[in-house]
Amino acid sequence: MSNSLFKKGMLASSIALILSGSLSAAAIAQDAQLAQEEMEVIEVKGIRSSLKENLNAKRFSSNVSDVITSEDIGKFPDKNVAETLSRITGVAVSREFGEGEKISIRGAGPKYNRTLLNGQTVGTADWFILDEANRSFNYTMLPSVIVKGLEVNKSPVASIDEGSIGGTIVLKTRRPLDMDANSVSLSLEGQYSETSGETDPQLAGMYSWKNDDETLGVMVSAVKQERNLERQGFEVLGWVESDDDEYLVPRNIGAPKFIQSRERETLFATLQYAPNDNLLMTLNYLDSRMDVDNQNSNLINFAFGDRAEIITNATKVKNGAILASSAGGNYAYNYINRVSSTETDQVHLDIDYQGDGYSLNFELGKTAASGGTYRETSWEYVAVGSGYDYDLTGTPNVNVGVNAADGNNFAAGWIWGGAKPTTDEETFAQADLTYDVEFGPFTAIKTGIKYRQAERTQGRHAYSWHAPFADGGANSDNYLDHIFDTCPTLATCDLDANGATSIDAAVTGNITEQVSHNRELMEEIAFNGLNGISASYAIHDNLAEIWEVEEDILALYVQGNFSGEGFRGNVGMRYVSTEQTSYGYEFSGDSWGLNTINGDWLTPSVLNWVSQDNDYAEFLPSFNIAFDLTEEQILRIGAARVMARQNWADISSSETFGSLTGGRGTGSRGNPNLAPTISNQFDLSWEWYYNEASMLSVAYFAKDLSSLRSTVTVTEDRYDQENEVFVPVDFAQPGNGLGGTIQGIELGLQHDFGGFGVSANYTYTDASADEQRDTNQVGSGLVEGTSKNMLNLMAYYENDAYQARIMYNYRSDWYKGLHFNGDELFNDAFGQWDASASYNVNEYVTLTLEAVNLTDEEIVEYNTNEERIMSIYSNGRRYVAGIRVNF
Repeated sequence: MSNSLFKKGMLASSIALILSGSLSAAAIAQDAQLAQEEMEVIEVKGIRSSLKENLNAKRFSSNVSDVITSEDIGKFPDKNVAETLSRITGVAVSREFGEGEKISIRGAGPKYNRTLLNGQTVGTADWFILDEANRSFNYTMLPSVIVKGLEVNKSPVASIDEGSIGGTIVLKTRRPLDMDANSVSLSLEGQYSETSGETDPQLAGMYSWKNDDETLGVMVSAVKQERNLERQGFEVLGWVESDDDEYLVPRNIGAPKFIQSRERETLFATLQYAPNDNLLMTLNYLDSRMDVDNQNSNLINFAFGDRAEIITNATKVKNGAILASSAGGNYAYNYINRVSSTETDQVHLDIDYQGDGYSLNFELGKTAASGGTYRETSWEYVAVGSGYDYDLTGTPNVNVGVNAADGNNFAAGWIWGGAKPTTDEETFAQADLTYDVEFGPFTAIKTGIKYRQAERTQGRHAYSWHAPFADGGANSDNYLDHIFDTCPTLATCDLDANGATSIDAAVTGNITEQVSHNRELMEEIAFNGLNGISASYAIHDNLAEIWEVEEDILALYVQGNFSGEGFRGNVGMRYVSTEQTSYGYEFSGDSWGLNTINGDWLTPSVLNWVSQDNDYAEFLPSFNIAFDLTEEQILRIGAARVMARQNWADISSSETFGSLTGGRGTGSRGNPNLAPTISNQFDLSWEWYYNEASMLSVAYFAKDLSSLRSTVTVTEDRYDQENEVFVPVDFAQPGNGLGGTIQGIELGLQHDFGGFGVSANYTYTDASADEQRDTNQVGSGLVEGTSKNMLNLMAYYENDAYQARIMYNYRSDWYKGLHFNGDELFNDAFGQWDASASYNVNEYVTLTLEAVNLTDEEIVEYNTNEERIMSIYSNGRRYVAGIRVNF
């Protein structure tokens, strides 16, 4: 709404005076009229001022929530909103590639929370080929500079969209009619990343205009960011059991280097038109694109038949896991090249009409996202019979039986590849009516209807360079043979032309000295040709991984807002009907699950596109009340029934599995008949605002969950193309399991000493599943995304010229779900220090300096027990220096 329609500052002050019994309703109306005619907008600046604004918004909210203002977002050392959210009590963020991507709230994992932009969905299509299609928003697509403020709603309100167990995040963007005419903001930053050694530019600009009558306004914001990302690490891509013994043997031990060039461009524009004091029309447009081509090189073992030897030579064993041993077998280079991108857009029309004693709101729009890996090649060169020894206790130590920095020691192996494009679309329309009433304590009745039509798709291609030549074309039988006849080792064809490289990560041994990845030459050979022979490869639909899910969602709600002497709140009911249809291929096994689309090499005798329906409806009541115990103390109580739909991949008809080397594989598959997760929850909080920039709070939350996602194992044979045999694959399949509970305590303290201050919050969460824990059944008895302990600390100092703060963000270990190979995956405890400082040259120009991950913390993942390491990744430190200009 424009300033002529609504004054938030006046409303907050009026509420405070009403609650203290110091102001009559008539006086409020008179003051509000004077405010519209005379009051100037007071701009909030500085760390202390923004913290005051945050507390003010939290204090006068009707439900349990937290708020961060635009000033706070601008001053955090955060390049996207997820990292900003990590400062809030009860919120945790994942940083797999060193930048915040997905969030958990109050023990509920990323798929159990929703993020809304100005109250509406933003489509998300993940770029990484190993990511599953989930309902969490990928915050790398949304730079924090375009956001005015955000709210984390921890206790539900009937008028806010359903779909969250932990909480609903509402991001709010700037609006031109709320800003000064001809406002300009520009920033130029340079970001240095330690691991890549590169300095990348980041540009942002915003311009806002409105006419003298404040009836028409336009705001445009644009962001361009580049980042040369490099992640080095250590991986174990599976712990393998066997019916023949009682041991767990690590498979595919490697030291990878991941390199990515990120180019992100975001455009956000808002057009507002207010022809009179009663009507306001707002049109928002978001377009965000990110090119994320990447490559991964890994010196990795493929344990062909060496299980018995590893067991015989084992030197360290714990809980059945062989943590140190030696064996023969093959070590190979696995070089992966990916062409990847992701983009999202949203068009959103918002119409507000203020009548006499009532208000109407109409919203409609569409969001669409597309992305994924559009081309992937994976090259393998093998040191046959090289052997290796390893010790995974402490800092991992791995030694390969050859000099891994000499390409002559690695002979031709295999080439494979594919593509995995995804889309995410939603069309939405809603209408809301708010009617002012005087009925007992009730002051307003809200009601509304909303319709959403969503569609999520995934494609999957497999490339085969060993398909027969269509017209001869070479002395070799196929193009794969031609490549390896011409380039029999890494030392030929200039495949080692980039020289040697060292892996700088938490691993020792000669595995760290490797042959550098020659991406450009490998792409040229794979897709263009070699020695006058044009590239020839078959493109197949990988039928089991191609799917589509459609949802039609109808929601209706009614909500009553009430207030009285020393209390206020709301009570409501939301009804939601969901109709799901999952599509996938039904096919015969005579073509190994492949269908060649650029030839007739492989075609299944049976191929049908089939569907499965799954419909359900829920009534979701909610209640929130806030009592003013004193002028400074508030007691809040909330109770609600909430629901979260299962991940797209979980309700799809897809399946995927990892490497089939060693004669057995593991994987995962979907289940279109999954029910949503339901939670009955209770919130209780006490807040003491003992001065204008200080607060002490304690909150208790409890969630009684039903139908948590469980996992069953189904074993079926799948074809191993490289070895041309069928092998058994153990598929982990989700099911409608038992429920569970999540409960916890949040403690928060914010204290301002005048010029400097501190902020600290701690969250304890206890999550348990009703299903019994069975270590022989993956995923059983576990709740995803829950860290038992989370801690945030901040200290700041500021005067008229300088501002500085240092921050620490910590969470204890948590269960992340199933690895792409079907193993349980846990993240070890992670803590990160960040800092920022700024200097105001004058009222228009500010110099900034930021540091991210000051202590160079590593991300550590493991399988069930900490000694069964899965990965150790180092993203390194990042430093950002910049200049901001505002006028």
